[in-house]
Amino acid sequence: MIQLRPNPADLLRLKEPFGRLLPGTPAKTMSALNQIISQTRPRRIAAVGDVVSRETLVAGITVNLRIIDHISMRKPTAAFNLRVRKTYRIENPPGVIALPAWETIKQAMKEDEALIVVEGEEDLLALPCIVESPDNSLVLYGQPSKGLVVVDTNPEVKNEASLILSRMSREEV
Repeated sequence: MIQLRPNPADLLRLKEPFGRLLPGTPAKTMSALNQIISQTRPRRIAAVGDVVSRETLVAGITVNLRIIDHISMRKPTAAFNLRVRKTYRIENPPGVIALPAWETIKQAMKEDEALIVVEGEEDLLALPCIVESPDNSLVLYGQPSKGLVVVDTNPEVKNEASLILSRMSREEV
């Protein structure tokens, strides 16, 4: 399997929000997210992470793709019931992007409603989600202890994500 490891020079950038940070509790961020959705009418919405996936579900926000690993802040998360048309199970080791995981994201983006369950870690999978989302979509992920990051997948942000991905080292495992 081939996997991509971030370039050390990009690690600080990857810790910063890749989009707009909505600070606060899930109740506050979901309310703000609902306003953004009603104003922008995104083509698709992808949620990367257990907390974001659960909170959008609780808030009744339609999400086309959810990616979870049953872990948040290195601790197991409480199970929540997701009923989706298509579920994928993938492996993605911590700290990397496995190319089969990226391919699965590409495939899942074609579904109206999909769930990807990750064995390993889903954190870096927001990058391929940004690249593979149609323009004018939203990619959501949590910024630990800060709030919710909302990425509008416009050409500029997709280009930045692509550049970071292109600088990653390829490893065969």
